[in-house]
Amino acid sequence: MATHVLQLLAVFARIAGGEPLGNARPAEPSPVAQPEPLLRGLVGGAAYGLTVAAISHPFDTIKCRMQTGARVGRPSTWLAGVLSLYRGAGPATLASICFRTVPFIGYEATTSALRSRHVLDNAPLAVAFLGGVVGGVMRGLLETPAELIKTRLQVGTAWRTSLLLRGMYSTCLRNGCVIGLYWVLFEASKAARESLLPPIASSFAAGGGCSVLAWAAIYPLDTAKSVIQASSGSSGVLQQLSAIYRSSGLRGWYAGLAPGLLRAFLANGGGMVAYDLIQAHL
Repeated sequence: MATHVLQLLAVFARIAGGEPLGNARPAEPSPVAQPEPLLRGLVGGAAYGLTVAAISHPFDTIKCRMQTGARVGRPSTWLAGVLSLYRGAGPATLASICFRTVPFIGYEATTSALRSRHVLDNAPLAVAFLGGVVGGVMRGLLETPAELIKTRLQVGTAWRTSLLLRGMYSTCLRNGCVIGLYWVLFEASKAARESLLPPIASSFAAGGGCSVLAWAAIYPLDTAKSVIQASSGSSGVLQQLSAIYRSSGLRGWYAGLAPGLLRAFLANGGGMVAYDLIQAHL
């Protein structure tokens, strides 16, 4: 079933890209730039986002509660406890499908533009980092309202429309850094992974392993972003990091690290497998 779905998505992408099917006569070449990077980012990113949402939300809820110090009442039954881990899953799933597509579009478009113009030809990791940063900031600009709603639902505090843009800078900073670093690690490890592992295992290792390293490197930025969106205090990243350090030390910066990294490994590993399977059909 999953294979059929991937094949259908690939067919739709070919049709949208103007590729003829069957014995149809190909259209005359268009002078307009082909939309391949957009299509590859759009379809692959959507598959990535759906997979990540299905795996990651309970881990993200635990991480967010640990970062913000939220106290949630003891559930009456084990089922209620499990369901409580899915608070905010609605906006999170919609955001994951929509907004995880955006970084792939930004990455594909940016790296394709740089390579076609022979910019930084001798620095492929710099190209990967710039593509990731562009995609991450694009995602942050769109994702902030959904992130705020999700965070407040996870910790059990109210939200209102006037707060929807709170934490935009911290979200863009976090996303740009983590996605840029992720693509650097992805490209740097590509040759070794492909020589040592079969394709699906290589994809999972790329998504899971590179995500864990990237998130571990920038994790304090994620903690600051969570606190900013869960509270009504300062929205400055440095101010929040300073306040967290004064009250809890380095441990406060890395609160929730274990579930956060486990979430990153499982969700992004699965997401990259879905992304690469889609790319293989395009």
